[in-house]
Amino acid sequence: MSKTRRRTMTTLAAAIIMSAAGVVSTASPAAAAPKVSFQGLAKEADGSRYIAINIDGARAGFVLWAADPDSSEWSSKGDTLVVADRRTDGMSTYAQVVQAGSGSAYYLSASTSGLKAPATVRKTKNAPEEKELLVRPCVYKGSAMVACGPYYSIHA
Repeated sequence: MSKTRRRTMTTLAAAIIMSAAGVVSTASPAAAAPKVSFQGLAKEADGSRYIAINIDGARAGFVLWAADPDSSEWSSKGDTLVVADRRTDGMSTYAQVVQAGSGSAYYLSASTSGLKAPATVRKTKNAPEEKELLVRPCVYKGSAMVACGPYYSIHA
């Protein structure tokens, strides 16, 4: 085989391989990101708040701030942050409570990361009465944040 023919065959083979690689990389578009929405109910008089989390239009979990719960269902030890993940979709629910007006100083957080759904996690911390706080719900897939909702006002 002549050098010119060999060079042409090599160039043609490289072009075919590169073309095939381009088709493979563009043939399967990335999976569409999930559509996450947060529905926060009005803050209760005692400072409690419930926030529903929906993924692609279906209920996926919730975040609940139970200010001074008196029921053993949540906690009798003080203010309680509850996060729940109801779907086995590889995503987790996370919420963080921060002090209002303090530049988002951390107060308390909870996550279902690493737990098999359905999962519920409760974290309790007794805050001074009427302390103004904010809670922010988020959804994670592994260590990557998928979406976070707004900060919702709550109080202890």
